[in-house]
Amino acid sequence: MLDQLLQDYGLSKTEAQSYLAVLELGTAPVSSIARRSWENRVTTYSALKSLVKKWIALETPKKGSTYYSVISPEKLIHHMKDKYLALEKALPQFLAVANKYDNKPKVEFYEWLEWLKNIYENIILHGGDDMEKNEPYLTFTWTGNIDPNFQNYLTHEFAPRRLKYPRKTKTILSRQTDNTYSKYHTAKHESLVINDPVFDFADEIMIYGRDKVAIVMYAPNEMCGLVITSITLHKGLKSMFNLIRKLSKKGKKQA
Repeated sequence: MLDQLLQDYGLSKTEAQSYLAVLELGTAPVSSIARRSWENRVTTYSALKSLVKKWIALETPKKGSTYYSVISPEKLIHHMKDKYLALEKALPQFLAVANKYDNKPKVEFYEWLEWLKNIYENIILHGGDDMEKNEPYLTFTWTGNIDPNFQNYLTHEFAPRRLKYPRKTKTILSRQTDNTYSKYHTAKHESLVINDPVFDFADEIMIYGRDKVAIVMYAPNEMCGLVITSITLHKGLKSMFNLIRKLSKKGKKQA
């Protein structure tokens, strides 16, 4: 159990076993550590040398031999946190390298409610991004045929949290319904309702962030979603959204 946790955070199996053996023994020579970890001496010695390089184990000459000790679990956790924070800090640089050589659209597929929630949680996260908070979150939607559990999540979890962020939401609904989620859009956001049989749209298309487009299907028998990362698609759908709103306003003025 403990050795598996250590492996999950980057140690090899032998390194994890050696760390736990030394933690139990205190300061000990390689032979004792190897016996305690049920491993041969050469393999254990190699693992301990690796732990020394990672600043997890310490070598101490004693009585013509070399003894090993390890840092405490508390220090090990801080050590791992520091490595994680350093990696997180460098994330923009990693993304810059990835984007430099890979401009192809990325497609992620989700199904089942718990996985679909990831799409909406990602939208909430984008809503908190200082670089994007002034950019509206756009959505085409009609939720007349929606799974009841999905409806409950959107109404009671996603919608209240989404309202906490200052960024605007603009919505185009293909028809007006008594659906609670649709009512949330018309009551809380800048919404356009198009009651025209030609515009027979179902489910939801969300345009958000700098390059994200999410397509979510609500019906119980086909509940799934796609998240597409593409600057071109994002720009095209955003232009379509704005054009529909512009033509609708123009039509109202002429009428």
